[in-house]
Amino acid sequence: MTIIIAFHALMLFLVLAVLSGVFSLIRLSGVLGYLHKSIGITTAPLEQTRIVALVWIASVVVIIDGCLLLLVFITQLSHPA
Repeated sequence: MTIIIAFHALMLFLVLAVLSGVFSLIRLSGVLGYLHKSIGITTAPLEQTRIVALVWIASVVVIIDGCLLLLVFITQLSHPA
């Protein structure tokens, strides 16, 4: 449970860092460009870098939470009541 809370706190810190401008747009665009090229999609323009970064962070949170929810659900089904 502590790891889940720490993960969400880290993601919240990352969102706040992106929104506040702690990361420069050039550096953020470079990281997102590497991520986009590794999965084969086009990179976003520099003006949309912060929004795209927030979408990626939200997607990671939803995927991790969904996997954990599925794991808990399957674990509860596998134990006899």
